[in-house]
Amino acid sequence: MSEQEIPIDIAVRKLVDWLMSRRLCEKDWHQHVTAIRTRVGEAMRDMPEHQGIAALLSGAHINYFHCLKIVEILKETEADSKNFLGQYGSQRMKDWKEIVSLYQKDSLYLAEAAQLLTQNVVYEIPGLRKSLVRCDNVEEECDKQEESSHRKEKELVEEFARECKELGVEGKELRREVIELAKDLPSVYEEVAEQAKGLDKACAAYSNFMAGMLDEGTTHQVVENLRFLVEQGNVTTYEWKYREKPITVEEPTMLFEEEKEDSSATDAGCIDFGDGEIDFGGDDIDFGDSGAEIDFGDTIDFGESDLDSEAVESCPIDFSAVDMSDIVVEEGGMAGGVAKDEEALSLLDNRRTRAIIIDELEELRAFLEQRLVESTAEGSKYSLVSGGGQESEASLRSMVAAVAAVLATLNTQKMRQLQLIRGSPEVVGRLVDRLKAKQAQVARVVSSREGIKRKRREAGEERVEVSGQLKMLALRSKELQGELEEDLSLKYKGRKVNIMGVAT
Repeated sequence: MSEQEIPIDIAVRKLVDWLMSRRLCEKDWHQHVTAIRTRVGEAMRDMPEHQGIAALLSGAHINYFHCLKIVEILKETEADSKNFLGQYGSQRMKDWKEIVSLYQKDSLYLAEAAQLLTQNVVYEIPGLRKSLVRCDNVEEECDKQEESSHRKEKELVEEFARECKELGVEGKELRREVIELAKDLPSVYEEVAEQAKGLDKACAAYSNFMAGMLDEGTTHQVVENLRFLVEQGNVTTYEWKYREKPITVEEPTMLFEEEKEDSSATDAGCIDFGDGEIDFGGDDIDFGDSGAEIDFGDTIDFGESDLDSEAVESCPIDFSAVDMSDIVVEEGGMAGGVAKDEEALSLLDNRRTRAIIIDELEELRAFLEQRLVESTAEGSKYSLVSGGGQESEASLRSMVAAVAAVLATLNTQKMRQLQLIRGSPEVVGRLVDRLKAKQAQVARVVSSREGIKRKRREAGEERVEVSGQLKMLALRSKELQGELEEDLSLKYKGRKVNIMGVAT
């Protein structure tokens, strides 16, 4: 194989150095190329309207080979300016021919084209590919975020619905619905008190058991407050405390609505009488002469008493016919039989008495469950069955279920929230704010999803744009590679030249 048949392989990264090492280009080619590019920029300001020129100038940097093609196109567009000697009188043709000649001097066009090809292959094309990968990652991340957003929205909606269901509200007008529930709480307590009447057998079983366990003559009251609720119902705390009904009940007013205070009308809770003093008039009251006596008129006649004191003593008043059942003695701190403040609350509406009753319900349930275990267990080492009356297993199970039902009603999440509201109306605001915060979170999640969609849309648009740029740059680089290989081949008498490492 002759040397002419051996191809010349040049790595694209070493192409510029290879040209200078072969003395095809000078080392100071940068200085001259800068001036040529300035001339190219000036010449491009005056270009004819031609489709071929527009295609050449799109998506690529103008180089020497583009200038050759522009000159060929100008030969057609500027044919009218050609004289009989075959020379073109058009300034456009003169400018571009001059640019071509400047490029050809010292093979400046080779160095510039080699650097441009190296720049495309080493930096521009990899950068665009990284941009595509980034766009793909952004779209994938947006898909994950949107999926997570839908999942978060579903969780928040379900949580809001669950809390509304526990409270027994629809969730449309939260404040009004919660206040209505709190106002209806006393009627709920009446239902609980009615339900508690079924615990009379359980309370009796516990009391009889304790009575049988104690020594004769010893008394010990168990679940006394619960038995009072079972027997008397959900009466006022006053009646529970003093064991008599009040004459009147002044129920505490629950102000659920927010009150707007007018600072101009009330300042520190004092009455404003104005800046001036009260004017009672300038004249003093005339009482007449100081020495005059007040005339009360004739002597007041109180009537003559026909009763003899001895007769009165001999005939005492008989009080046996008078009904004194409703007379309340104003003593002992009973405020004259008027139930106020905490004493006006019912047993279940009062936080203190309700806690006592719940504790006694737990005590009663624990006793009944223990009795049930002892009645069903065989050979129990420690048994209390022999110490009291015998209840059947079915009866004990029924008692346990009844106690558990009352406890469950009093200890629900809804009941606890409503009890807090009845105890402090400010809780309404906190509860409503907490529920509205759930709705606000849902709104934020939905609005953030719009941002995710916009980000994904922008990434998609960028991906389309970058893909077009990459496709065009790869095509122009391939063309430049072929033009350089062909030109270098001519300089080496037709030997095949391969520029290696150019992306296809």
